[in-house]
Amino acid sequence: CPGGQYQPSTGSTSCETCPAGYYCPSGATTFTGCTTAGKYCPSGSSSATKCATGQYNDGTYQSSCKSCPGGQYQSSKGATSCDTCPSGYYCPSGATTFT
Repeated sequence: CPGGQYQPSTGSTSCETCPAGYYCPSGATTFTGCTTAGKYCPSGSSSATKCATGQYNDGTYQSSCKSCPGGQYQSSKGATSCDTCPSGYYCPSGATTFT
């Protein structure tokens, strides 16, 4: 099976889509948990993906990342938390830097 799908039954001619919160590399016979905080695995993933800047993920088996709330920012990919906006600066929801 191609990446993002798996084949649990020997001899079967069809593949199943990897569920959300898991990933399936090419040739997988089962799905693997998305167990690294800072990454996410939507349905059909072939590997875990780092959260984008302005986002974070503090849990495991996640299918998406969370946006940093207002008053916080994140300038790095794959973050597990957001940084507090410095005093006197503005950080809207999903901020990648402070202004």
